[in-house]
Amino acid sequence: MELNFDDDRVLGPGCKLELFADSIRRSVEVENFRRQNGRFVMKLAGVDSIEQAEKIVGAELKIPESALPAAEEGSFYTFQLRGCKVYTDGSGKDGREDCVGEIIDIIDSGGTQTLQVSDGRDETLIPFAESIVKKIDIAARRIEVELPDGLRELNK
Repeated sequence: MELNFDDDRVLGPGCKLELFADSIRRSVEVENFRRQNGRFVMKLAGVDSIEQAEKIVGAELKIPESALPAAEEGSFYTFQLRGCKVYTDGSGKDGREDCVGEIIDIIDSGGTQTLQVSDGRDETLIPFAESIVKKIDIAARRIEVELPDGLRELNK
């Protein structure tokens, strides 16, 4: 089970993106893409000078979900997990299921990704690891976890 941060097919040459910058909204195509020092470097068709590039600094690029390659078995795109409700799997001392909260972000710190879960009052950081994340049902927007003893208290 893994999060799909590294699928370069998403931004390969020929990929169509929507560019949003201030009042500009237009379709663009990726001519070239590479990773460099942890960043994405890409050349967009029609952006052929520094002056043209400066006009879109800070722009947001969006990929239609329909244009994404299917995630490999056991992998997920981060956007698929945001908004999912996280529940304990009922294997605790009292055997009851408990809603931990909703995933508000996925943190990639270079090792195991971490789910940032909020119940509106408190946040819990949950490692995205098979030993903890037991079941993911994207269609139901539901994730079941088995939290290590003390994890919730550690996050307070």
